[in-house]
Amino acid sequence: MGQDVNSPDSGTEQTAAGHLLDLVRSFVTTHVSWKPMFIGAVITGDDLMRLYFRSPERDRVYGVDVLISNTGPGLLGSLVSPAFLANENLHAPSDDPHCDVIVDLTEY
Repeated sequence: MGQDVNSPDSGTEQTAAGHLLDLVRSFVTTHVSWKPMFIGAVITGDDLMRLYFRSPERDRVYGVDVLISNTGPGLLGSLVSPAFLANENLHAPSDDPHCDVIVDLTEY
């Protein structure tokens, strides 16, 4: 039998989707070869999402966990910095088939 899945209430889901769309708009720009490229996102919890970036210098995809309610300019600026995502002290092994490493920025 499958697991029980608890869907978020519609208000929470709409708010999270709105934040996600705002983030996507901020990352969609003309591609610059030295910047990480935003390739996708998924809402993973009531106030959590995972953003996916492809490394410009390595054949690697980063899954970056962030709090939806805490996605300000400082966090967004760091995500498009190649040096920030390449900092291996922030990396954790990934069990996500869509990325090679996880960067947990939920306390950023």
